[in-house]
Amino acid sequence: MIGSGREDAPAAVSGGGDILIPALDTSPDESACDDLRGRGMRLARQERWSTLDSTLREADLARSRTPGGMLSSRLLCEGAVEDVVARAAEAVALGDPAAARMAVLGFGGALGPTIESPMRALLAASAHIAVARLWREAGISPLPEPQRRAAVQQHLETAHLVLRPHDPEELGSAALAAARCAVLEVLPAPASHVARSYKTLFKADPGGTEHQRAFGLDLSPARFGTWSRLDRAARGMVARGGAHRGCAAYTWVWLDVLAQQPEGFGHVDAELFVEGMHDILRPGSGRPRDCRPDQHLANLLAAWCSRHTSARPEPCRQPGDPARARIGGCLGWIVTDQLRELHPLLWAATDGARHVPETERSAIRTRGTEAARAALRGVLAHQLDRGRRVIFTEDGLGLQPDGRGSCTLAPCAALAYPRRNLRDEDPPCLT
Repeated sequence: MIGSGREDAPAAVSGGGDILIPALDTSPDESACDDLRGRGMRLARQERWSTLDSTLREADLARSRTPGGMLSSRLLCEGAVEDVVARAAEAVALGDPAAARMAVLGFGGALGPTIESPMRALLAASAHIAVARLWREAGISPLPEPQRRAAVQQHLETAHLVLRPHDPEELGSAALAAARCAVLEVLPAPASHVARSYKTLFKADPGGTEHQRAFGLDLSPARFGTWSRLDRAARGMVARGGAHRGCAAYTWVWLDVLAQQPEGFGHVDAELFVEGMHDILRPGSGRPRDCRPDQHLANLLAAWCSRHTSARPEPCRQPGDPARARIGGCLGWIVTDQLRELHPLLWAATDGARHVPETERSAIRTRGTEAARAALRGVLAHQLDRGRRVIFTEDGLGLQPDGRGSCTLAPCAALAYPRRNLRDEDPPCLT
């Protein structure tokens, strides 16, 4: 059974034994994201533009975030434009750029003038950016590829024109700075604008990991950069982040690049990337060292490792194989040291930053749960094959005989000592 919270019955995962781990129907981050998107949608449907404007501005200035680190202002925008984007999506599926554009222009007309309202400009631009993304990801479409590219360009140019009167640095707006970074490709020589635009964004919102991930994508060869420029920028982020952030920025900058462009494994510094993962999952200065690990981050990185890395047998055949194997090997310690519960949506092969419609969530949760089961079985196979049951608890992992055969619980450092700082005790515990 998949429970709805930590107190519910854990999900049983079988495979030569049992793995018992709670699986949440809705994680705290998903619940917060849904609430914010729902609020934005309701205000837009009621055409309460003044309230939406002030709500967005308040969230933007406060840099408020969900438990998973998503900006509240971004989620409010996504909810407010969801209906118009859904209408435009129908036109995109039919290959009708005029109808898609009219849907967004109609939304802009309902918003009213944007020249005096930065947040209304943000809403209008967000709708155009979202529809441009639809055209870019359309795949098979009745519209030929050149016309699809033209539709993308047209929407991004309109978004750029709407945003241009509002200076994000002057307004102290991270949301406007992020929107400007999303339309970089319409600028002349966009590669020359990437560093300056993201510098403004990082100044407005230094702790935004989603900005670091977007920065990495824009510096990748698929966008406006090169592998060497991307790696230098990632190292520069580490240097500017200070000792309290460690190497986390290096991992965030490379994370989505490696997921979308696997050839990047041949250029990433695997040891620095792994150190960054440790820093991301390490308790912060405001949290006690023995407190419960952040489960959103643990699920995010464990799922990423299981999907985007694989350890090929030696000798390695591709330039990126050693890095892929080194990073993929981190799945074991993330599961045994950090994981306490499953967040199935993060394990599904979807973009965690995108909104998943409620009608699709049941199937996606099922897919994510199955993916997690397969990954956990691989990590814990040496215990399951010996007829042991592995139980995930608040304090770490525990072992029990599963009752189906003989089971000798031999010493196992990772499982006998849930807390890492106790693993090197002498003599070892023969649990």
